Amino acid sequence: MGMCCVLWVFGWSLPAGFIKSPLSQMKLIGDSAELHCEVIGNPIPEVQWWFVEGEEPAEIYTQLFDGARDDQVRINATYIHHATSTLYMSNLTLNDTGTYECRASNDPDRNDLRKTPKIKWIRSQANVLVFESE
Repeated sequence: MGMCCVLWVFGWSLPAGFIKSPLSQMKLIGDSAELHCEVIGNPIPEVQWWFVEGEEPAEIYTQLFDGARDDQVRINATYIHHATSTLYMSNLTLNDTGTYECRASNDPDRNDLRKTPKIKWIRSQANVLVFESE
């Protein structure tokens, strides 16, 4: 019996934790990029992708979704035993340079704007640098 099943049988909850974080990359204009994130927890955590622009304390966070940026962004996620999510970006431009953030949470109140979740979203960031070929 694996760890997932023992946790489930006894009804224990386990906060979200990263087992794979996205890795920063350097790419040329027109290339594609792939960022990968894997998270464990019980219940299985929800995973989101965000794009971060600007510098502290004035960053702007934009949530990315499958089909964003005129279909340039694809997100493929599976939630079996643990959460895996891959962000694919095709036909990169200079505007795609920036920080990409994988967020995860399994707090039942995580998306309720009226309540403060007991366990916040955990975050892992990677930088994508797009540059012109010489």
